[in-house]
Amino acid sequence: FDLTGIFVDRPETLYIDECCHLNDRGNELLAAAMLQRLEPALRRRGGESSAAPLSPLAAARLPAEFGSAGAPGFQVSLGDNGRQLRYVRAGCSTGDTGPLFFLHLTPRNRADLPPDRRESGFDDLTFSFAGSGGGFRRGECSVQIPMPDYPIAALRTGQQTAVQGELWSTQLIIPVALAELRADYAALSAAEPAIRDYFDLYLTDNRLVYVRENCAAADTAAPFFLHIIPEDIADLPAERRDAGFAHAGFEFVRQGGSFDGKCLAAVALPDYPVNAIRTGQHIPGQGDLWAVALTLPADLAELRADYAALAAVAPVVRDYFALYDLGNRLVYLRETCAAGDTAADFFLHLIPQEITDLPADRQDAGFAHAGFEFARRGGHFDGKCLAAVPLPDYPLAGLRTGQYVPGQGDLWSVRLFAAP
Repeated sequence: FDLTGIFVDRPETLYIDECCHLNDRGNELLAAAMLQRLEPALRRRGGESSAAPLSPLAAARLPAEFGSAGAPGFQVSLGDNGRQLRYVRAGCSTGDTGPLFFLHLTPRNRADLPPDRRESGFDDLTFSFAGSGGGFRRGECSVQIPMPDYPIAALRTGQQTAVQGELWSTQLIIPVALAELRADYAALSAAEPAIRDYFDLYLTDNRLVYVRENCAAADTAAPFFLHIIPEDIADLPAERRDAGFAHAGFEFVRQGGSFDGKCLAAVALPDYPVNAIRTGQHIPGQGDLWAVALTLPADLAELRADYAALAAVAPVVRDYFALYDLGNRLVYLRETCAAGDTAADFFLHLIPQEITDLPADRQDAGFAHAGFEFARRGGHFDGKCLAAVPLPDYPLAGLRTGQYVPGQGDLWSVRLFAAP
């Protein structure tokens, strides 16, 4: 199996050195990718239908433990309908239970983590065998640890000492339950997708749901990227404000599953107001398999109202985008519009009649720069895209606007001058 490129579009640190050694998060992502590729073969070996997803308990029964220096660790499995994590070791001595256990829990929704753990992406717990109620019986030792109430996508656990480091470790990937997938799909039956593409996208219960009706394993193999653009840049973590969006990319196996020839994944959206979303799948070395831009419903009515208002107005210029002057706003419209048409940044140079109307630091340049990212000023709807930019109160002599592609120059540009 080729796993090269599984970390494309992952913003977090995944290696502990400059060579090839992964940190905990990197190991968890690697395990998810491995399960995604091995799951069909495991199903076939067990005589199951390839369309039936593994349940959380079935995933827990997969051989998923290994040790170091030939010393096996504990067998780890989920029990009590996923509410308990059980560790069992046969032929066990008191020395085997002395080292501390570590447990890394990766939730389906990062917001379920304590604030200080959200950047790492997992909760980091340690416990002792004796302190957690572990016991011995007929040469076997076992201990049970309660699982948190929030949904878990994966976990990594083992034992370690300060001197020797990890003695053994194991990972479990916990697929979404089949009943949950079918319930989500049934709930969408009365809804229209916000957009139809390689995957249909639905907005429901502050979640973005991806659905593909005729779905093969290859359709979910490529990593999904998800860029969430807030209404207020201050809602982003400090390290994401320059980029202007939160990166919530995911592996399909962590957020969804396949059933009845379909596949479905659901991703929780943040609590803060969101202006727009860009999402799709990326194939390393080839680019985007598909990509769409989506404006959230709160803004759709405004976009459609703006579009209706343009019916009585002639554009001042027709180019890659048609431009409309509505007096206090400049409106950009493209009738047949794809996500790629709005990807490049827009520039807007506003030339005043009086140079003194400009801020002092712009008077030498002779124009105000009002460039913008499309997602912050507009959105996509009904196959169209529209953005509106407020114009200044002072009189304009003209303006220059268009889109710029770094390393290539202007994608398009136009100049407009005020009537004398």
